[in-house]
Amino acid sequence: MIFFAIILLLSGGQLFAQGGGMAANGEFAFRALQSSFPNKISNIEFIDDDWTITAGGEIFYWAGGRILPVAERDNIDSYSPHSFYRIPSGATSPDSYAPQFIENMRRRGSGEARQQRPDSHRGIQAVLYGALERVEIEALLEEVQFLGKRIRLHRDIVPALRRVEAAIRRWNGGQAFIASLEHVYGYNWRQIAGTQRMSYHSWGLAVDILPKNLNGKTIYWQWERDRNNNEDWMLVPLENRWNPPTQVIEAFRQEGFIWGGLWPMYDNMHFEYRPELLEYTRLLAGESNTNEVSSNRDLHHIIPENLRLGNR
Repeated sequence: MIFFAIILLLSGGQLFAQGGGMAANGEFAFRALQSSFPNKISNIEFIDDDWTITAGGEIFYWAGGRILPVAERDNIDSYSPHSFYRIPSGATSPDSYAPQFIENMRRRGSGEARQQRPDSHRGIQAVLYGALERVEIEALLEEVQFLGKRIRLHRDIVPALRRVEAAIRRWNGGQAFIASLEHVYGYNWRQIAGTQRMSYHSWGLAVDILPKNLNGKTIYWQWERDRNNNEDWMLVPLENRWNPPTQVIEAFRQEGFIWGGLWPMYDNMHFEYRPELLEYTRLLAGESNTNEVSSNRDLHHIIPENLRLGNR
């Protein structure tokens, strides 16, 4: 997954903020984390003019969304904010994008801008997911069969993904959808393509699914930009993007996974485990938590040679 800079999109009356230090509500973000990971996070307090959370016996400050331990609290310029944003109900049509937003997306999609942005502080991830270093993380992985493919995933999300698959198979179109898939990828120790920031694949907390045939549609903004030399990758209409069926997206969401097709920098093959974002969205909406969420390689660097891309 993935940490973005702040992206504000005002569309259809809905504000979509991604990676929001300024846009995110620190108290709600911490309450969402506590609700999603109750065995790993305890106290939430307002200390020294900032919200704090106790995780793994250590106090972390909100620090403008950077979630920093005491020793790093004054080093906010060294880290990017963590991603906390309201999950939109569906992907936003690029027809609604303002010219300034389009230009901002072009700039943020450039190699230079992406490389310049630092990673977030990973102390909170160490608590939530049990490790930071590659050897330690790989000791927490489990090899499983998922949607007909063998992949490695963080052991904490294996039960949730088994429920995802069960829901897909119960759906009338589930068997046909599974048969349509060429690749399913999970763990991969790497940075987000073109950046300094670690991917959620590096913790085994993200899944990519790719069909045998895209039928001429695009699936990932960076492939569209690079393969078709398309600097207007953000303007590809929603109907020209490959989407998993709604039933599949919902099966993932019910278990705490966010679909990358909702992002302006769309990644329609990608699902990552972020139950705190779903809870954060509920808190912002003033809703009670009536829908509890449960506690190899990947595709982004190289387009698989055997993928039938159609005419695009």
